[in-house]
Amino acid sequence: MASADGLGWPGESRLPAVPAGDESHVESSGLGWPQEQPGRAPGEAGQPGAEKERAAVAQVPDQRAEDEPPARVRQALSAAVSRETGDRAHGNDPASGTPGGDLPAGGPGQAGADGEGASGHEAGAGGRGAGGRGTATVAAGRDGAAPAAASRPGRSAMTPAEAALAALGGAEGREWPRPRSCRMITIANQKGGVGKTTSAVNLAASLALHGARVLVVDLDPQGNASTALDVEHRAGTPSVYNVLVEDQPLAGIVHAVAGIPGLYCAPATIDLGGAEIELVPLVAREARLSRAFAEYDASNLDYILIDCPPSLGLLTVNALVAAAEVLIPIQCEYYALEGLEQLLRTIDLVKSHLNPGLYVSTILLTMYDGRTRLASQVAEEVREHFGEVVLGTVIPRSVRVSEAPSYGQSVMTYDPGSSGAQAYLEAAREVADRAAEMGQAG
Repeated sequence: MASADGLGWPGESRLPAVPAGDESHVESSGLGWPQEQPGRAPGEAGQPGAEKERAAVAQVPDQRAEDEPPARVRQALSAAVSRETGDRAHGNDPASGTPGGDLPAGGPGQAGADGEGASGHEAGAGGRGAGGRGTATVAAGRDGAAPAAASRPGRSAMTPAEAALAALGGAEGREWPRPRSCRMITIANQKGGVGKTTSAVNLAASLALHGARVLVVDLDPQGNASTALDVEHRAGTPSVYNVLVEDQPLAGIVHAVAGIPGLYCAPATIDLGGAEIELVPLVAREARLSRAFAEYDASNLDYILIDCPPSLGLLTVNALVAAAEVLIPIQCEYYALEGLEQLLRTIDLVKSHLNPGLYVSTILLTMYDGRTRLASQVAEEVREHFGEVVLGTVIPRSVRVSEAPSYGQSVMTYDPGSSGAQAYLEAAREVADRAAEMGQAG
């Protein structure tokens, strides 16, 4: 009878003889169990040809293969869900400490500067970023294992900020120009999904990594900026809602971001979703955030970035009244251009009646896909219309940028060598250099 090896059916000729009374050693070869690795203990499920493989690896330690994409997705979802429910184990979570503390060495998603990772998925930075700079990898250890570099005797563990700077080609030796006084920038666009939160978080992280002191104010009820910076924002947490509706001081809700010195966050909770209704009967409802900033000591800050919700309601109006500058992220697709006119009209109205000093200082092109003609056409059209206000750097589509928030990190520390991290680094450098060009740098 023809053998059916490889078709998923066990052949009698390939099954080893079973000693009498020892049925526990029966192999289930070919029964479709894909997860077991060669070299495992007797009594575990096997695959066809496993005997030869076990003989080949009998003398070497078992090695864990790289995680396949489905495993990475499951880990990311698990991290995101556990962060919301608060059921994380303290030993395996990079930010289980209080806000402002340093991340433990070898935490999930930590970037290692020498490319030596433990088990798990590794993303090499060298030669893959926009500038091809750096040799760091995203430390494997997302399954709880510590990087080898951190465990070697005599070598101190690197913080995510130090690892990111090392991966960016030793940029820690140079500080970017800092403004003479705090620059308050509202990041707004009523269209959703254009990169407002992603830009706010990664621009803030890039600026903080190069010597600036940055506060991110999360004004979006979804609280995505708070998630990306790994700041507590479950319902009931003191947040921007309490500042706007209950007149609590802003200083009471600001938290330091773990792992990146000089970066702070004022979180948003789901309570903020009802703030627009609660603000309606209040006096000067459009200036509540501006008044909170007036009472807040920002003398020790260089930048305040306000992440707005995808609407032109009272929350966004409060942000426009409070800030002097507006940064508009524009997705390189046609739909992103349709609502731009309405946003500019709203900015003009706020400037005319509530904030005469308001102006659009920066436009950032995001989600650029160089493979499509549409992206190039949108970019050219925006540059032709707005001129020098548009940053020279465009942010490409990047899987790493999307993955980073599930680990409570910005892409600058999650994978500093990725194309997305390199692009946000250059965009932040342009923002800092423009302050020097306009005479705002100290």
